Amino acid sequence: MSTKQELFLETSSPGYSRRLIENLASLWNDSCFCDVTLLIDRKRFPAHKNVLAAASPFFKAMFLSGMEEQKRDVIELHGMSSEIFSIMISFIYTGLVKVDVDTCQDLLALADMLGVEDVVEICSQFLIDNISPQNCVGIYAFADAHNIKDLKHQSELFLEKNFVEATKGEEFTQLELSSVLTILGSERLHIQSESQVLEAALDWILFDLPIRRKYFLQVLNQVRLNLISHKQFHQIIDACKDPGIKVTLAKFVPNNDCTQILHLSSLYIPVDSANIATWPRQNAKKYIYVIGGFAQNKHTFVSSISTLDTVERFDIYTQKWQTFQGMHHARSSHGLAVLDRKIVAAGGEDASLISDYVECFDPDENFWMPMPSMNHPRYGLGLVSLSGYLYAVGGYVGSQIGTSIEKYDPYDRVWIEMDKMPHPRFSMAVVEYEGLIYLAGGLSEHYTECDKVESYNPVTREWCTLAKLNYPRAYHGLVAADGYLYAVGGFNEYKGSLSSVEKYSIKENTWTNVTPMQISRAGAGVAMVDGRIYVFGGRSQDVELAGTNSFRASVTLDSAECYDPQIDSWKNLPKMTFERCETVAVVL
Repeated sequence: MSTKQELFLETSSPGYSRRLIENLASLWNDSCFCDVTLLIDRKRFPAHKNVLAAASPFFKAMFLSGMEEQKRDVIELHGMSSEIFSIMISFIYTGLVKVDVDTCQDLLALADMLGVEDVVEICSQFLIDNISPQNCVGIYAFADAHNIKDLKHQSELFLEKNFVEATKGEEFTQLELSSVLTILGSERLHIQSESQVLEAALDWILFDLPIRRKYFLQVLNQVRLNLISHKQFHQIIDACKDPGIKVTLAKFVPNNDCTQILHLSSLYIPVDSANIATWPRQNAKKYIYVIGGFAQNKHTFVSSISTLDTVERFDIYTQKWQTFQGMHHARSSHGLAVLDRKIVAAGGEDASLISDYVECFDPDENFWMPMPSMNHPRYGLGLVSLSGYLYAVGGYVGSQIGTSIEKYDPYDRVWIEMDKMPHPRFSMAVVEYEGLIYLAGGLSEHYTECDKVESYNPVTREWCTLAKLNYPRAYHGLVAADGYLYAVGGFNEYKGSLSSVEKYSIKENTWTNVTPMQISRAGAGVAMVDGRIYVFGGRSQDVELAGTNSFRASVTLDSAECYDPQIDSWKNLPKMTFERCETVAVVL
């Protein structure tokens, strides 16, 4: 007994869709079977309801809503151009559209209203392909007004990348307040200085001062005023032509010394809600300053050490080095921190003399000036800036290992002995992160490298013991970002200079090893910028002593490298101007 096998074929015709749309276009061109006429600006557009409804949610809702338009043969539409609608209805029947700079935005607005997503995408892509610093603000404002999210996002990214040039045009001054606040408050602005954001804010306010004066403080609060130098602030104030704005701005000048001679009666708004953001924007131009340390002659067996007063700056974008005015006092194993946009150097050693001397550097003016000295001379200390104060932690004090923490009050200009460390040490690594001060490793009272890690809360004055380092180390770096600490390099008496790097999870309280540096480094300057770790100089046994074939010595380095945690990899950077060890690096 046999059964007959059923044979069948289910497929599609490649050209059917094309022929169908061509036939519909032909019927439309000949006005055959048209059952509705759209009237726009007195111009008549015969069409088919079912075709319009299939192409546009707007027309589908109109013809199925039961409203009066459903029964009419002639429907008058308002708020649209007959010229632009002619392009749109041609696309509906043919799938072809011609977009140019004169019609694109009007066509996009109509397509968005009618819900014709294909035309929305075509017009949006046309605008993005032709975006420039001169028109990006207008495109952003248009996309925002019509709630075209993808176009708004793309134009916003372009605007942020070209912020300085884009905000110089008239389009920026015509933005609504909400858009201005969004742009000025963005973390992604590509700028060289926060003063450029302040200048853009003033341009917008002054364009229509009688109306916008009341928004001044609201706009000003989007600017990170504490990142603008005294000199830049006064240049902007001097260029401003409105007395009230000048007086208000003067209230925000760092270490303001000029408000007493201004006429406060011309102040138009209160200034009691000053912006206090102190961190640079994500894409702001940042520099790393590498300061002090010592250099050891690598060409002789006789130790020849020179303590350095030199200052050099690394531009993370151009990858170039620049030298600046040196410190008043050469020093190594010192503390370095940023306070009020100035770099503070404290303590350290020179020619076996331990110092309590403190000085600060103004990068904008390129000069150093003295500050009140610490209560104790300190070598191998940690110095951090937190909540407007400086904290000098531990170090080798006089003839013994220090246990104290000193706090510098910039308002009273005094150092105050604040607290004691549970474990005395020096040449440890110290970093401030999210309100806490972290200490890792260092040399203990037995002059051996330790693996102890602790955190200190300056507000509650409480210490917390954390998970130990995997390797005891001193003369290393410690940086923090995204919930992690990184202990970088250093020295261990059993292994010498270290290339190893450990990563500490604050949440998990655990240390794990990551990819080591390309060479070992002790006493290097270490800094974290935009999630990447930068390491400068140090001393290493991995560098062969010049003029010999077999002897390896610990020599000072002028090399630098950078670590990207995202790919767990190191790469070389351009060499420093000076080789240096027991140096410190800070970001500003």
